[in-house]
Amino acid sequence: MIFGYARVSTSEQNIQTQVDLLQNFGCEKIYTDVASGVREDRKGLNEMLSFLREGDVVVVYKTDRIFRSLKNMVELIDLFNQKGVLFKSISEPAFDTTSANGKFIIQIFGAVAEFERNLISERTKIGLEGARRRNKHLGRPKGAAKETLEKYQFALHLYQNKNIPIDKACKQAGISKTTFYRVEKDK
Repeated sequence: MIFGYARVSTSEQNIQTQVDLLQNFGCEKIYTDVASGVREDRKGLNEMLSFLREGDVVVVYKTDRIFRSLKNMVELIDLFNQKGVLFKSISEPAFDTTSANGKFIIQIFGAVAEFERNLISERTKIGLEGARRRNKHLGRPKGAAKETLEKYQFALHLYQNKNIPIDKACKQAGISKTTFYRVEKDK
């Protein structure tokens, strides 16, 4: 089966152009999303992924409609490969795993993504080692932020001096009860 996927970032944008192109391409079922590309929880994409079976083809107008990043592209292409699903972009013929050339291009992108991940990992390790040598404290700072302490003090004041129940005092102060009790415990 040939599945299409279309996405626009905002409801002001027109998704119908992509849908028409996918229908003209021969897509039998088209999934759509109106969501930012950076979001992981795209309902239409997740629904399509759950229906894919071996031999299916996923078609998009452009790769940026489905992939959020190079890393995400590699992950999705790996998922497609595991399921025996092919991928094709209408406007970018190089992205076509139905052909040997397309598979090769995707493999190159995968290698570049892996190289990039390895470089980031190396840089992170070097940076952490340097910070340790300089006796720099790593990680989250200890204790609550100044703003959180102020909210805690206000909630505590409401609770102790105004006889307001703790849950209402916290709500009025703009602090969760969990945070209130965490700050209380750390004092």
